[in-house]
Amino acid sequence: MTEPKTLHADVLSLRGKTALITGGASGMGHASSLLFAAHGAHVIIADRNGGAATETVDEIKRAGGSAEAHTLDLLDQGAVEAFLETFCREHDALDVLFNHAGLPGPPGLEFDRESWSTCMTINVWVPMFLTKRLLPLLRKAPSASVICTSSIAALMPVAHLPTYSASKAALIQFVKSVAMMVAPEGIRVNAICPGATDTPALRRDLGDGTLKVTIEMVAASVPMRRLGTSDEMANMALFLASDASRFMTGVAIPIDGGASA
Repeated sequence: MTEPKTLHADVLSLRGKTALITGGASGMGHASSLLFAAHGAHVIIADRNGGAATETVDEIKRAGGSAEAHTLDLLDQGAVEAFLETFCREHDALDVLFNHAGLPGPPGLEFDRESWSTCMTINVWVPMFLTKRLLPLLRKAPSASVICTSSIAALMPVAHLPTYSASKAALIQFVKSVAMMVAPEGIRVNAICPGATDTPALRRDLGDGTLKVTIEMVAASVPMRRLGTSDEMANMALFLASDASRFMTGVAIPIDGGASA
């Protein structure tokens, strides 16, 4: 008789792993930083808000976790290059790269070359460039995972956000293409596609009229009749970072309360 498989309660463990999270100081990134650390990872937060990044690291350390903060403006190519040079010199391997940082972009057709370029740089170029530059370190990890934060705006039409939607759709195709390239090496590359999520950034955009809708209107458009939470998005990121998803690559997973069903 075949012996029954042993159930591993620690299948979501990141113990002994190193995870780099861009935009890890607020919203979904903050929740992911806390969750990854709680599951044993040494979390490296790269965020333009250095104060918030430091506060997140302090929060992690108070809970017994391990983390470090780096102030990094991802629009500054020179600063990104310098960060990567130091990072690659100080680390032998990287287990998880979570390309989370993003921007909503200009609303409607109110874009110009500069605002369009800024959105595309953060949402597409930066994840592509970081993945390229850090691939040698990812290859040295026994089970490396690259996660990119896309959006349901990449999967279905969203009014008022054409630049953002285009950037996130491009990111998904990058994820799928690179996933096929590195799959033989055992490196996984996946995307999460959050729906409407209650974050400080969303409330700020709604508050200044950028999206021309209200929290209530957004919630009413979701089949579950509520917004998602940062913790719910972080849960999926943890799954993709962990060995629980070892046979998953090249997918873009909606987390949207049924909005894209």
